[in-house]
Amino acid sequence: MAEIISKLRNTMRKKTKKMWEDKFLANIQTQLSHSQDKLERLKNMELFVLDNSLRETTVASIHSHTLQNKHDIYAEIKKCGFKYYIIESFTADHRVGEVFLQELIDKGEDLSGAFVFCDMWESKLSEDKVPLPDISIGLQKCKTFGLRNVMLECDLSDYRIDYKKFNMKKFCEFTMEKVDWIRKNLGADSMIVLNIRDFSNTMRDHPQRMWYVVNFLSRLPADKKLTGIGFEDMGKQLMEHLVAWTTAVRSEMIRCGWEDGQFIFHVHEQWGMMHATNLAVLAAGATGIWCAVCIEGAALGHADSCTTIINLIRLGNTTVINQYNCKYLREAAIRVTQIASGGDPDPKQPIYGDRAFDMLFGSFFNAMSEDPSICAGFDMAEFFGVKRSIRISPLASAEMIITKLNELFGEDPQFTVELGEAMRKKIIENAKQNRREEYNSAPGIAILFNQAGGKMTPIIKEKVQAGLKNEKHVEKLIEEIKVKWDIWDSRDDVVDDRLTFDNFYFGFMSHFISCSRGREIDIGLRALDMDDDGMIDWSEFRFYLVWAGRQYPSVQSSGELLDKAFRFGLIPAMKDEIEKSKGTGGAVKSTRRARPPEIVPEKKRSSRISYAGDFMSSALVAERKLSAKRESLKRSHTMGIITNAKVSAGKYRGLI
Repeated sequence: MAEIISKLRNTMRKKTKKMWEDKFLANIQTQLSHSQDKLERLKNMELFVLDNSLRETTVASIHSHTLQNKHDIYAEIKKCGFKYYIIESFTADHRVGEVFLQELIDKGEDLSGAFVFCDMWESKLSEDKVPLPDISIGLQKCKTFGLRNVMLECDLSDYRIDYKKFNMKKFCEFTMEKVDWIRKNLGADSMIVLNIRDFSNTMRDHPQRMWYVVNFLSRLPADKKLTGIGFEDMGKQLMEHLVAWTTAVRSEMIRCGWEDGQFIFHVHEQWGMMHATNLAVLAAGATGIWCAVCIEGAALGHADSCTTIINLIRLGNTTVINQYNCKYLREAAIRVTQIASGGDPDPKQPIYGDRAFDMLFGSFFNAMSEDPSICAGFDMAEFFGVKRSIRISPLASAEMIITKLNELFGEDPQFTVELGEAMRKKIIENAKQNRREEYNSAPGIAILFNQAGGKMTPIIKEKVQAGLKNEKHVEKLIEEIKVKWDIWDSRDDVVDDRLTFDNFYFGFMSHFISCSRGREIDIGLRALDMDDDGMIDWSEFRFYLVWAGRQYPSVQSSGELLDKAFRFGLIPAMKDEIEKSKGTGGAVKSTRRARPPEIVPEKKRSSRISYAGDFMSSALVAERKLSAKRESLKRSHTMGIITNAKVSAGKYRGLI
């Protein structure tokens, strides 16, 4: 009887477990289905870009733009393929932008895609607190310069205006008077975007005003219609609110037959949400963006076109690739940042910061299982044409060594396959003599070249001298890093110049890669685990530090040396390891490094030998031991806390 009851209980447990598992999976699918339509829109939409690099970056610049700055930024806009761009913001002042504009006109430049910021009314109001009917200075200057496209700026919640007197009916009449003037004086085919600067405040406090204006503009006859509506947010509003407001406005435009009207967005940074907000608003119905190609802008900056467009491509959008010169966007963002700020982009700036590809290498650890229907297998390094350098190891072929020599020093008659074979054998000989050298920097491979019988040329000598001139300083930096290494080495109570993968990650690598464990991490770390013992030796890590010091002899600090070693040496090498594992279908299958040269016959060194079972067994044993030790320490620590609490506060007794 007891056996029957036990079987029934087991059956019920299995059914209950299966039921909750099914509910869990169904919940995932339900939540994903809610976002699928938005992802499809981002994947398939055309993106209207009104570039604002000439104006937005002026606000961000510590120093005013010079005339040459204007010309340089304008050239970058053209290279990106942006058809429409804001060239100036006309006010009563005579700005450098007007001088720049006149030079373009004198050269006969085609300005048919140029827009100008113009106020719909001047700041001075009537005694009744309503805008005066005069034509603004901005519009008058458009006529003077012969510019026909206008970003007509207005406010629907200006505290100085009495909107009971200047109600939405009068606002729309006022707007159409300006539109008619533009069409009569600037051109019948003028493109006009009505930019509502206080869109967020109006939608929050007076949404009925926005409805009236949108409804009115959407119902205009075809010959009266504007190009579209612009709106902006300073980063204060929640993304969910902006999405709801965008959906409401775009739905009203479509309901009233203005489907071809543009609805373009501009958002500033304030709470770390600008890029996510930008994409969410586009998914909710906005048709485009007006912004600079880089983040530089007022306050903390704004969502730029480079980041937005590359994200659309990452989601599978091929339309924007045909619209714009997308492969140049990163370079343009860097150049415009340098022009506007006098310095490079923030190193951690996504897409075009100096470390942007580090995150690419880090995120690659999850890319093998990434859903191709969402991210379309997008490889940013491949898209931008980032070159992957050859790395020389004891497993390198003669051909690889010669390719590396050509890469570093240019072509030379000495660089033959025979010489490459001699260098390969020298690498093995050095290893047999217990000399662990690096051969990937210019000095490193040049020394090997000389040892193998090569004749030093002036170019090679120059690069060797440049790489070695700071050798003593680099050694001091490596000693500083060794101090930190020893601290982490002592954590397992055994100081043996070896770290576990976990200690190495938290001690050195977490600054560069966001996840500490995972099968791809384990695969990538084989680039450091050269003797394949599941640990990382100091000598293995020092190899990359020496290389970085030679390759970048101008490093000033140990932190900078680590930065160079990881970003340009170790992380790319880890990616290479992962690339090699892709042939296994993403399975954790070891492609073990060859055994030390002294016990592997030279004739067998032409290919790697797979020891998946040995590798996984040793790694698993090491990981289990480490895990058991951590759990033991955690329990001891927890019991100590509880005991102290029990002694000091009787109220805890009921919880123990």
